Amino acid sequence: MPPVRRPLCSATVTAVSVMAVAALTSPARAETAQHCVADIDTGAQACFATFEEAIAEAEEETGRTLEQQRRSLDGGPASLLAARADVIIGTYFEHENYGGATFTLYGDGLCRGGDGTDFWFTFPPEWRNTISAAQPWATCALWLHSGPDGTGDRDGPYRENTPYVGDHMNDRTVSTTLG
Repeated sequence: MPPVRRPLCSATVTAVSVMAVAALTSPARAETAQHCVADIDTGAQACFATFEEAIAEAEEETGRTLEQQRRSLDGGPASLLAARADVIIGTYFEHENYGGATFTLYGDGLCRGGDGTDFWFTFPPEWRNTISAAQPWATCALWLHSGPDGTGDRDGPYRENTPYVGDHMNDRTVSTTLG
């Protein structure tokens, strides 16, 4: 009996082989964007493949969703006292218009929203000189600094969602202070 020909299978194997060779010879693909969260009090950090996973982690760490946090802050003095537990403080974005990788901070207590410093945070080396957009949470005013520990050139405060931090601090941020 003559061998059974299976052109579909050999065509599939050929196509897979061609794609594998193309993948090996083509330029490196962009790495998957990292979405990190960090505890501003302890510096503990975790990174995830998606922004949704990172925010879910921050929500788990603070014990409330962003929506619950927003409602707590809108509810008057009693709600503000309840909101003083862990809160999501702000998210920083790699690219303008809230694109690319993200870094979200959470920690104890609220910011006063003023020009003073309630918290400061120096970004890990892979996040230095990459920030282009910012999104404050929990009444925080975000300040960006070109040096560690809130030193160097400073710009802000960013009190509202900011799709582009401006030419002065774009891709220059090393640390942030929050008031």
